[in-house]
Amino acid sequence: MDATLLRESVEALADDMGLLLVDLGWFQSGRRGTLRVLVDRPGRVTIGECAKLSRAIEDMMDRDMLEPGSFVLEVGSPGVGRRLESENDWKRCVGRTVRVETEGDSFEDEIISYEGGCLVFAGGRIVPSFLVTRAVEVLETGGNRGRKA
Repeated sequence: MDATLLRESVEALADDMGLLLVDLGWFQSGRRGTLRVLVDRPGRVTIGECAKLSRAIEDMMDRDMLEPGSFVLEVGSPGVGRRLESENDWKRCVGRTVRVETEGDSFEDEIISYEGGCLVFAGGRIVPSFLVTRAVEVLETGGNRGRKA
């Protein structure tokens, strides 16, 4: 199966379920391949949503792959601490606390929206996403909003 077509097909399945495709990787090990799919959504993705998507991907792969059953499928969420870089990352992290680094600043705050390429934070900051040099989701410990890291 073509890698671009695979990504587009999985992304369409995820989108139909209200999920955002965060990452997709195909790893070949001998005769058996592994398809690793990471999805999320604003709020949090559930195990049930991952299972439902997994079944849909399996059906699609069995129908469209030349050798049915010749792969292992892993569907999950990206988890805390994963680097945030894409528009899908910003959208899925609305309502979550992130540690953000820009050229001259570093802070932790909750993203309250992502609009027009800009991150809007609970503490009142608005940061164009292209100015972010590094960002990761962090576990909220209470009272860390808007604080310098």
